[in-house]
Amino acid sequence: MTRTISATVCGVLLVASACGKDYKRPAASVDCTVTDAYEFSPFAMFEGGDSGWYLYTDKTPGGVPHIPGGVPIPADNSNVPVTQLNPPRCDSTGALELEAYGNNYWGAGFADWQHNDKSGQGDGTGYQGISFWSRSPGNTDKTFLLRVDDDRTFVTQRPVPDGGTLPAVIPGDQDLDGDGLLGPGDIAADTNCQLPPAQKLGDPACYYGGVQAPDAVTRVPKAGECGNAFHTYVTTTEDWQLFLLPWSRLVQWPCPNRLAGGIDPSTIRKIEVRLKQGTHYDIWLDDIQFYRLRADAGS
Repeated sequence: MTRTISATVCGVLLVASACGKDYKRPAASVDCTVTDAYEFSPFAMFEGGDSGWYLYTDKTPGGVPHIPGGVPIPADNSNVPVTQLNPPRCDSTGALELEAYGNNYWGAGFADWQHNDKSGQGDGTGYQGISFWSRSPGNTDKTFLLRVDDDRTFVTQRPVPDGGTLPAVIPGDQDLDGDGLLGPGDIAADTNCQLPPAQKLGDPACYYGGVQAPDAVTRVPKAGECGNAFHTYVTTTEDWQLFLLPWSRLVQWPCPNRLAGGIDPSTIRKIEVRLKQGTHYDIWLDDIQFYRLRADAGS
């Protein structure tokens, strides 16, 4: 089947041509043949009614989106709806629209929860990296931080009770020091690495998703200890692009805790979009998959 319109190759990006200036206009026609040289394994396709993603924001009054208290929803529900594409893009009829502005304290973010469970984690073994389609229409910010967790960096965040004490152990936790509290060295339920020690400079940015490099020194984790998430910056344009991000492009901040050997493609637990404070984003995201070059490509 013939599919139309040209594309420009730039590094690891495949960029569709742009036309028109309307803020919410449909994307320009896309050359769907840019995918023909690759094989894909789906991770999150957004064709159903449940996106499997949640959002979270700071507490800026009037910020969009608004969540009372600025806290994320429980991890068994989605609060990011699937947006229907009209017209469809390369047979895809749904995508996520991640819009946020007026968040002036620390910003906002969107993350996938449906792969957080060990039984649901993504397996990219044998693939070259992660691919997805994205665009940001209109006069909006175009660069965001993409975070990816594997089994050695995925840490569930448990609210600290009033008084500042560590949270109590619950079923599924591994209380390795036997004190009845979930603290450094213990393993939280449904995770596979030991919680690292608290470090005031490193915690906010290294463990909880800052968008800029933190002011903290490198600390090599102990064997079995959790590291900080892998990340890269992504810059979109007004029209749909196919992004091909090799595993080597996903790196860690030079702060606690940096793991040797890079990301583990066989245990992908979460993908997250982090947005800087004081900015206006309207990011369209679709068809997150593992990719590799076809054996017969170019033959």
